[in-house]
Amino acid sequence: MACIKAGVTGVTFHDLRGTAVTRLAIAGAAVPEIATITGHKLKEVGSILDAHYMSRDRALGQAAIRKLEENHSPK
Repeated sequence: MACIKAGVTGVTFHDLRGTAVTRLAIAGAAVPEIATITGHKLKEVGSILDAHYMSRDRALGQAAIRKLEENHSPK
């Protein structure tokens, strides 16, 4: 119903919700933050990322390395 009202075709509300999970993860959001926004349970967020995205997204790996370097670089 929400997709129809928004004029979105070819995907379901749940498709869009899952996409939000992956995009938030790429943006650096933590699993609890993602769950708060999307309304998923923590395990569901983890499952979505594991099954559909995390292992295949190079940007997530690069973001993790960037965070590590920023937070643990010698000062």
